[in-house]
Amino acid sequence: MALEDPNAPENGGSGSVVPTNTGVNRIEKTSVNKLQDFIKYVEERVVDLTNLEIKTIVGDFDVDVNEKVSLRRDHDYKLMNSRINLIDGDITTHISRELVSDEYEWMRNFHAHKEEKGHEIIQGNIQAIASLIDLFREIDSDK
Repeated sequence: MALEDPNAPENGGSGSVVPTNTGVNRIEKTSVNKLQDFIKYVEERVVDLTNLEIKTIVGDFDVDVNEKVSLRRDHDYKLMNSRINLIDGDITTHISRELVSDEYEWMRNFHAHKEEKGHEIIQGNIQAIASLIDLFREIDSDK
């Protein structure tokens, strides 16, 4: 059974359809709100994008659901920790004394590789965020 169109001329209507609410304003506002929310989200977390922290731990430790590392008391562990400020390029690295020996060269190399990869990931994230902002703006300007 087909639905009858009350606006069709055969049903006594004028034949023209006048939309009462197209929702265009709602869609445009939603798009603008999403862009503003995204930019605000990035602005609030930009500090996280400027510092990269790399930790390499060998030994006994626990990791909780938030990925926070807790070293076990009275257990042996070795630690390398690097903090890289991506804005001014400062790198601070802490290394357990024992890791300076030739025996742990593999660990120093592993840590250096992780620093390099971490830096690449951050650069990629920054480029992706910039591209998303440009895309949001382009979509918004087309409306």
